[in-house]
Amino acid sequence: MRFGEMLRQARSAKGLTQAELSADVCSTHFVSLLERGLRQPTAEMVQHFAARLGMDAQTLNWWVEPPSSDDPAALTTAMFAANYARDMQDDSLAASEAEYAASIAHEQRNAPAWWDMSMLQAQSLIALRRLDEAEAVLLRMDNSSLMVATPELRSVVQGRLSTIARSMGRLLEAIDLARRSVEFAAELPEQSPARLQAAFILIAALSVKGELDEAWNVAMELDISENAPSVPSLLIGRGAWAAGNVAFRRGDVELGREHHALAARLLLPQADLEAWSEFHRASAALKLQAGIVDESVRLSLTKAEHGLQIMGTRLQHLELAIAKAHLAVLTGEIAEARELLTALDGQRDVLDFELLTQLEDCLGQYYAASGSTEQAVLHLSEAARLYSDAGADEKALELMDQARSLPA
Repeated sequence: MRFGEMLRQARSAKGLTQAELSADVCSTHFVSLLERGLRQPTAEMVQHFAARLGMDAQTLNWWVEPPSSDDPAALTTAMFAANYARDMQDDSLAASEAEYAASIAHEQRNAPAWWDMSMLQAQSLIALRRLDEAEAVLLRMDNSSLMVATPELRSVVQGRLSTIARSMGRLLEAIDLARRSVEFAAELPEQSPARLQAAFILIAALSVKGELDEAWNVAMELDISENAPSVPSLLIGRGAWAAGNVAFRRGDVELGREHHALAARLLLPQADLEAWSEFHRASAALKLQAGIVDESVRLSLTKAEHGLQIMGTRLQHLELAIAKAHLAVLTGEIAEARELLTALDGQRDVLDFELLTQLEDCLGQYYAASGSTEQAVLHLSEAARLYSDAGADEKALELMDQARSLPA
C-alpha cells in the first residue's frame, strides 16, 4: 500500500474531508495530489496528518516514499508545479508545492534549486499571512548546510526576516535584522540591487519605529538620482519612493511630493504591476496622513485599485480599503467611511501590525469627526498602546497627544 492510498483510507475512516485534513498545513489540492500518489509529504505534513487522524506519526511516515536522489526529472516536475501555482496566484498551493520541491532539492544536494524553492515557500507563506511559518522557513535556510555563505544570499534572508518582524510589531528586532542585511550587502558593489534593497528595508523599519532622522540619512546615502549611471530605473523609482515616504513622515510635504513624483514617472505597470499598484496605494496613504486631499490622492487610489483587480492579495485589498476610509473621513463622507471601517473591523485577524495601527488611528479620526469623543479616545489610545508595545514610543506619545486634544 502506498502513502496516498493509506492517507485516503485513514481520512475516510475518520470522516474527514480533504479540506479538514489539510487545515493550515497545505492546500486541499495538495492533499488530492498526495492521495493520488502524485506527491509525497514533508515531515511537517506527516506530523500534522498523524495528529488529525489520531495515528502514530512514525507509523504514518513508514509509508512515505522518500524522493529519489538520482531522479532529476522529479525535481524538475516539482519545481514546475510550484512555479505554476505561483503564476496562478494560488499561494496555498505554491507554498505546499515549493516545500515539496525544496525537500527533493535538499535530498539531491541541489543548492540553487533548494534556495529558489525555499524562498518561494517563504514568500507564499508571507502572502498568506502565515508569518510564523515563513519565519521558520527562513531561519532554517539561514542555518542549512546548503546555504552558500555569500553576502547577497545572507543579506536577502536577513531582509526577509526583518520585514516579517516589522509586520509582527517587533520593531527593534526588525531594525537589528535590517542592519545585518545592510552589513552583509556592504560587501557588494555600491549600487547593486541587493545592496539597495537592504537599504530600503532598513529605511522602512526605521520609519515605522519613528527613527525618521536616521531613516532620512540612510535614504540620502543611497545617492541615486534619475540620471544615475548603471542603476535600473525601477530601482531608482524604489529609492525615490522610500525617500518620499520618509519625507512625508517627517512633515516635509513638498520634498515628499518631489520624490514621489519621480517614483511615479519611473515605476510603470508594464515593468512591475505589483510595485506600481503598491506605490500608488502607499503614496495616497502617506499624503492622507499628512492631511493632503487632492486629485493626486484620488488618482493614486484609482491606479492602485486597477492594479489590484489584476493581481492583488487579500491584505493588499485591505490596505487600499483603509486608505479609502481615511479619504472618506477627511472629506466628510461619514457614511462611506463607516461602511468601509465596519468591514475592516471584522477582519482584524488578518491585519499585520502596521495595518492594525492604521485602522485604530483611522477609527479614532472617524469617531472624532462623528462627534463621539469617547470612542475616538478609545481607538487612538489603542493605536498608541500598539506602538508603545512595539517600541515606537514617540509615535505612541503623538497619538496620546491627539487623544488628549479632543474636546471633552
